[in-house]
Amino acid sequence: MSPEERIAELERLNAWLQEQLERQRQMNSELRRAVADLARTFQESLAAAYEAGESGDIEAVRRITRANQANWQRYLQRIVAAASQ
Repeated sequence: MSPEERIAELERLNAWLQEQLERQRQMNSELRRAVADLARTFQESLAAAYEAGESGDIEAVRRITRANQANWQRYLQRIVAAASQ
């Protein structure tokens, strides 16, 4: 392999590595957003369930718990989708 060919190969490799780095940065950004959304939603639903429990509204606690479960599933799907890109 000539020096020019080696340089061209290294330039292609460098470009590919830069693309991979950018892809990883985008994925990490999406993962951070999904985790932050998940944490915020969980804190909100926990506070709502606590208030409902304190007031004795068991049906509201059940409803909030089911909604929280659905939120967890949605956010986990986002995280898996981001991780598989």
